[in-house]
Amino acid sequence: MRLILVYNVTCQRQKTSEGLKANQKCKLMDISGKKRVVGAGRVHSIDPDQKVHHVRLGENAARVWVDVVNVDDAAVWRPSDEIEYMRDSLGSSIAWPKDKLVTY
Repeated sequence: MRLILVYNVTCQRQKTSEGLKANQKCKLMDISGKKRVVGAGRVHSIDPDQKVHHVRLGENAARVWVDVVNVDDAAVWRPSDEIEYMRDSLGSSIAWPKDKLVTY
């Protein structure tokens, strides 16, 4: 019997933002276009009328609770007076584009 190991160089297929649910764990991808994970958290809401830091969420966005910050100086999608960078968002909720969320 021969054992053949195959190394898969592509990432394991993960769920995209379609079908987001409340409390679902997610990775926040860099909004600058770099292919990196800048943080992780949980989806709070995808209701377009939900407000995040006094601004309506709108279409194609999610309110996300930030549990982990991987890149301190990565910009957030919608900066506020209190939150400009990912380091400022730890333990808070922020708006993030749905197409930059990867759920798991």
